[in-house]
Amino acid sequence: MGYTKNALAGFSGQTAIKILGNALILLKIAIVARILSPTDFGLFSLVVIALGLTEAFTQTGVNTTLIQSKHPVSYFVNTAWVIAIVRGILISLLMVTMGWGMSHYYDQPILLVLVCLAALIPVIKGFINPTIIEMYKELRFLQDSFYRFSLVVVENLAVIGLVLAFRSIEAWVAGLIVSAVFEVVISFVFFKVKPKFQYLPQRAALIFEQTKVLSISSFLSYLLENVDNLLIGKIVGQYGLGLYQPTYSLAHEPNYEIAKSVHHGTLPVYTKIVDDRKRLLKAFLKTSLLTLIIGVGLSLPLFIFPNLIVGIILGEQWQGAVSLLQWLTLAGILQAVSLVFYTPLIAQKKVGIMNWHMALNCILLVSLIIVLGQRYGLFGAVLGVVISRLISLPFLAFLSFKQLR
Repeated sequence: MGYTKNALAGFSGQTAIKILGNALILLKIAIVARILSPTDFGLFSLVVIALGLTEAFTQTGVNTTLIQSKHPVSYFVNTAWVIAIVRGILISLLMVTMGWGMSHYYDQPILLVLVCLAALIPVIKGFINPTIIEMYKELRFLQDSFYRFSLVVVENLAVIGLVLAFRSIEAWVAGLIVSAVFEVVISFVFFKVKPKFQYLPQRAALIFEQTKVLSISSFLSYLLENVDNLLIGKIVGQYGLGLYQPTYSLAHEPNYEIAKSVHHGTLPVYTKIVDDRKRLLKAFLKTSLLTLIIGVGLSLPLFIFPNLIVGIILGEQWQGAVSLLQWLTLAGILQAVSLVFYTPLIAQKKVGIMNWHMALNCILLVSLIIVLGQRYGLFGAVLGVVISRLISLPFLAFLSFKQLR
């Protein structure tokens, strides 16, 4: 059976959603950047770090099990829901503890307030109906794309509306809470299967089989996404982090989001053809080339018109970000290529290769940001991000092709 149409449907649907979603994200950044200061952006980045770290530490493997299992989603739904609820409460408690530590480490008492407010998000999201993963598992990509797009719309409009109304960083966090509530509501409204609070140990054991490997992957992925913010916030301060964070988002959106669309559309397809190596390699080469062409094409304006783009989207007070934009765009392309390599590895259950690559990247990233950041400031830290990804990518490519052949 051919899966090209399924993959294209997944890719095209996700790409269309990503383009529209990115437009909303850029609108949000453009509005919020004119109301809040770079220091506020830096503080919000630290709140996101607290949320991401606790999620990485408590990865359970629920979604991966539901996708890869031969059983229908309904077989796991009750147990998966109970696990998700408990996990959400655990994340919230860990966040409060982490918020206290971060407020002292960065000498910012407001961080404790912001992190405690954000700690409501995992508790709320713990109640999401696990049946939503059924759309992805059954390759119903169009339905899945509309579902995800609705979340992007609500989150960004909620943040824009609340920040405009209250003109504070607390309003930004409150927008995320509104989005979390909306996600829980629609997960019950639009899906017939409703979970019950019932925990079955045998089914939980199948889910937790994924926990060990995925926890390592999730934690390493978290480090790659956030350790730069942690270090930059300490080395150059919250203002420098505030310049870095929106510029990083702006530079990464055109290519990395396309790579995520490809990953989302091809992972279930790769899983179905994983035993046919020639077919898998052929599919991988096609999607890799397509991803690179589209990503580079969308990134060109950022290379050619950095001053214009920063001025239009972020505003005049963000001119310090101009010198960072081109380098961070290159870093985004390298990260997108890495994600494309990760997809067939996950499908083949060869997550160890992915973990080794992320570990190498993390070591290089931390070392280079500390050395170059302390010597050359924020620009040096950005160079550290680029160089770390450039050095580690050949390692990933070599092992991935070796596995595919």
